[in-house]
Amino acid sequence: MGAIVNFRAIFLAASLVLSVPSLAWSDAAQIAFDNEDYVTALKLWEPLADKGEAAAQYGVASIFLNGYTGVEDYAKARDLLNKSADQNYALAQNAIGDVYRLGLGTEENPAEAVLWYRKAAEQGLARAERNLGFLYSNGIGVEEDDAQALIWLTKGADQGDALAQYYLANVYANGYGVEVNKAAAAALYRKSADQGNADAQNYLGYAYESGEGVEQSDKEAVVWYMKAAEQGSYRSQMSLGNMYLEGRGGLPKDPKKAVEFYQLSADQGYSVALDNLGLQYAAGVGVDKDYKKAMELFQLAAEQGYAASQYNIGVFYNVGRGVKKDMKKALHWWKLAADQGNELAKEALEANQ
Repeated sequence: MGAIVNFRAIFLAASLVLSVPSLAWSDAAQIAFDNEDYVTALKLWEPLADKGEAAAQYGVASIFLNGYTGVEDYAKARDLLNKSADQNYALAQNAIGDVYRLGLGTEENPAEAVLWYRKAAEQGLARAERNLGFLYSNGIGVEEDDAQALIWLTKGADQGDALAQYYLANVYANGYGVEVNKAAAAALYRKSADQGNADAQNYLGYAYESGEGVEQSDKEAVVWYMKAAEQGSYRSQMSLGNMYLEGRGGLPKDPKKAVEFYQLSADQGYSVALDNLGLQYAAGVGVDKDYKKAMELFQLAAEQGYAASQYNIGVFYNVGRGVKKDMKKALHWWKLAADQGNELAKEALEANQ
């Protein structure tokens, strides 16, 4: 299937929605935890954990595993998680999977993570179903298996898990073990996006911009790009830069605003944004013309293997723009770009050999 997303931070805020035991103290602990008053939550949970309350053991483990009171104690967290998991507490089983998947206080062991995620998933825990589906989709700890990925991601998505919906949308968008279904993908992106998932918001924006699975609408694209960009999505920041540059989606044509968004994306190292920002400096659009700055930006993108920037560097060396004219270097960069299929680079090589 190939990687759905570069995914590591499984056991973070989204993974810490605790199932509360019936005792009033634990109710109060949950409220304190939700309000980020971890000292109070710990004070209330620890006596219950000492008495063997599975949910309280999980709660205390969560605090120590994440260092919410300023101290990380992986050994204590793992001991409590094991005690809770021994009582078949699904959240603790999933958390142990996280521990092995991410190597928290131990060596990474994806195969062991799979075993624990499966225990929790078989109890119907949505996040565990999502985690198990993700590992199957990427062949992490198990043989890559599109069919199993589809089963578990669907289970998680059906329960409303935003990440499962996002991953499943990618499955349908790319046809990983299923027929490509852009409409199904867009519908799932929307469900995830409505829950605030920035990646889903970005891809929903792209769906509207391209008309894939939905009726094409630049205005709707801008709406979703804005939501994702506000959460720091570098892809959406770059896309908004394009929208401002061209005056699309109800936005005014504003090169300076475009540069602002390109810069936000470029600051996160996104090669496409680095290249676009370099083009603005080269042309003096939205910024003062600065060939040296443009070259610096092209270099940063080219170092990531971005073919368009490799071609642009070749052009700069060919004409001596921001650098000393050097045809040998121009040909070198054009060849790198041409080897990746860049048609402009191929034409430049043919014209100069």
